Amino acid sequence: MAQAPQQLQVFFNALPESAQGGVDSSAFYVNRAQDDEHDPVLNLKQCIEWEALPGSYLFSGLRGSGKTTELNRLIRELQQGGIEAYYCDASVYLNLNDPQLSLSDLLMTVLAGFADAVRQQKGKDVLTDSIWERTKRLLHSDVQFKPKLKAPLGSSGASIEVEATLEEHPDFRKDLANFSAASSAFFDEANSFATEVANTINAGGSKKIVLVVDSLERISAPTGEERKLFDSLKEVFFNNPGRLQFDAISVVYSAPPYLHAVLPGVDTCFSQSVKLPNFKVITRQGDPNPEGIAQMLAILDHRYADWREILTEPVTEHLAWLSGGNVRRFFSLLRTVARKAALGKSALPINQADASPIQQALSEAGAPLQWLTAPDRQCLERFTQPSSQPAEHIQNLNTDLPSIIRLFDHSLIFDYQNGSTWYQVPPFVKQYVFAQ
Repeated sequence: MAQAPQQLQVFFNALPESAQGGVDSSAFYVNRAQDDEHDPVLNLKQCIEWEALPGSYLFSGLRGSGKTTELNRLIRELQQGGIEAYYCDASVYLNLNDPQLSLSDLLMTVLAGFADAVRQQKGKDVLTDSIWERTKRLLHSDVQFKPKLKAPLGSSGASIEVEATLEEHPDFRKDLANFSAASSAFFDEANSFATEVANTINAGGSKKIVLVVDSLERISAPTGEERKLFDSLKEVFFNNPGRLQFDAISVVYSAPPYLHAVLPGVDTCFSQSVKLPNFKVITRQGDPNPEGIAQMLAILDHRYADWREILTEPVTEHLAWLSGGNVRRFFSLLRTVARKAALGKSALPINQADASPIQQALSEAGAPLQWLTAPDRQCLERFTQPSSQPAEHIQNLNTDLPSIIRLFDHSLIFDYQNGSTWYQVPPFVKQYVFAQ
């Protein structure tokens, strides 16, 4: 057995800050669905398989809820069923901190990501043209794209070779937005390029082709610009959903978790729309739910089987409950506990919920909540009611919407499912904010 500091370091590194996209993560997978009927991935997979024509699909989930892991599962199961499935990380191509997402931004991301993923799987020379050069010719642009670069994927150190990004070429992005606002030529060119890539990798057209576009749920806005973000998302996902559909490929778009809350009709704009809930570690009243907590511990078993040598089960169950069923927050708490235990030379296993490493981890995790404004706190308190729904708290978009977007964006409101979707404040946030 490793000595305590070494064991704590191994434990720390076994819990990644984020999942890597486009890989087989079945070794770590734990299904949160109560049955197949409520399994979002199976619902989406069935719809893709059964649809006669290519479609567009919406997949929403909070940051840290396990969305990338679920999308990895979707890709793997589609491939096992004979469907060509590819992964695109939107953060490679877009500045996700810019609230002004345009339709042309998203389509360039989709097509650039599609082409790069195909080259990654099929070989660099499989495609003779690129969406960058085709769009440049369409715009009669003299932009000089930077040389090909390696972009990171996830936290594992893996990377993908990409031709260019919109973030690196802001003038080109602006010219494209102006051009596409005045003409449909870019949208025709985009559909044509997608069809040509599909034909290249699928001679004879016998297979369905699916592209999963991840990380769009991370699109955020600086404080004060939330309405600008809402208007952008509404224009892209609600006003122009037909532009997000292609003749030759199906596309699964990830989306911010609050999109359904602030645009209830957005589901009808897509072939299928699914929402990924958090692991249900709490009841509607906020009490512990043993079944959901057991699922969180099962995730830990897959990541580091000897975790009980570091924390006892009751203590770990308490942290799982406090996390609200959000995998990223759960891992973050455990990682910090490991660091503090090593620094404090704590005796292992830690068997008290009020032990110093745990209290330090909770204090460190709670520090960022100091940014909450009075309206944010008032909005947060409303969501502690078991029957609360986001739309109930929007009387005026200009005054009420910013708080809801910020609270969802920072994972301070979680969604769960018992047949229907319901919302609750995770216990850690509830205890920290309202105890102040």
